[in-house]
Amino acid sequence: MRHESGGVAQPVRASGSYPLCRGFESLHRHHPLPSHTIERAVAGFFARRPELVRANRGAALVVAFSGGADSSALLAALRDCASRFGFSPRAVHVDHRLDEGSGRRALAARRIARELGVAFELLAARPLPPGRSIEEWARVERYRLLTVAARSVDAAAVATAHHRLDQAETVLLRMLFGSGAAGLAAMRPVSNRLGLPLLRPLLDVGRGDLRRYVTDLGVCPVDDPTNRAPEPRRNFVRHRLLPLLTAGTPDLVARLNRVAQAAQGAESTISRLLDEALEPRPGRQCCEIETAALTRLPATLWPAALARLHRLAGAPYPPTRAARGELRRQLERRRETGASVGCDCGDGWRWEQRRDRLRVLRRSSFAVDQRIESLEEPRTQ
Repeated sequence: MRHESGGVAQPVRASGSYPLCRGFESLHRHHPLPSHTIERAVAGFFARRPELVRANRGAALVVAFSGGADSSALLAALRDCASRFGFSPRAVHVDHRLDEGSGRRALAARRIARELGVAFELLAARPLPPGRSIEEWARVERYRLLTVAARSVDAAAVATAHHRLDQAETVLLRMLFGSGAAGLAAMRPVSNRLGLPLLRPLLDVGRGDLRRYVTDLGVCPVDDPTNRAPEPRRNFVRHRLLPLLTAGTPDLVARLNRVAQAAQGAESTISRLLDEALEPRPGRQCCEIETAALTRLPATLWPAALARLHRLAGAPYPPTRAARGELRRQLERRRETGASVGCDCGDGWRWEQRRDRLRVLRRSSFAVDQRIESLEEPRTQ
């Protein structure tokens, strides 16, 4: 693993104080740009969440930083919000080492971070295991290393540059997979699937706004050709399916974002009602309830109830229909004969009953990777 760390390279400047493209070093030095939409969006994200401000005050905030336009925009906006909200942004670049140009892109990302006056860290991914999906492995490695970087500096959170188009793509992917309300909720502005807060301040921002912001700053973003490769599912949705659908429905991105917002509201209500009925006790890679609380629920609510408990335990996916059926069968057998309950749910997760309590658990050695595998998200650019 390669690792590079640096402090603040130069005093923090106002947004647009001068661009970063070679040959234009003095163009805006005496003509700073006015406060930008992106800066206002990021500032508003934190202003609406005082609990995050308190948690991040005086702490590092790890920023997933590819050096592309999206993550460069986020890093610049966070830099300009840092003094107001009391956090210290830290750019972390993960070199997946999937092509010959990845090292050059890492160096370019470091240059951008230094020009922005933000601490930079470079981490290298482990080799791709044989037979593993590149898209899945890259996502797991990226979030694993972001988590490692955050914990190494006692960061209070990790921030990514996912935006409105990314959210639309995620909803469309979940529809193709046949997801329910939890899946259609897609990416939340704040989640805790890494064991620490994962922040997405730009979900309400359009990709074009981010590009214009970077242009106004004069940043020359990194271009990653792997984002145009046709093989990954998301790239197929991004470059072929979504444009085709948008041609007939110009406001499709906005509609898909509304689906996510509606699903998030529904999922929040469903989760609250289930928690009141089940009184779950989540722990580290486990969650337990009174067995009677589950059996009292109508059968039609079991899928949602078990999915909720898996999510609280940190499981990447809800139990399959077959697993739910086997658990129900074993609980009925226990009621009749007193037999023990032990039901595998897949990926090393298991339901077990102890006395009058039922719990879902997983071996702790798989904890971080499995939490990360549940994040079906795009790479920010």
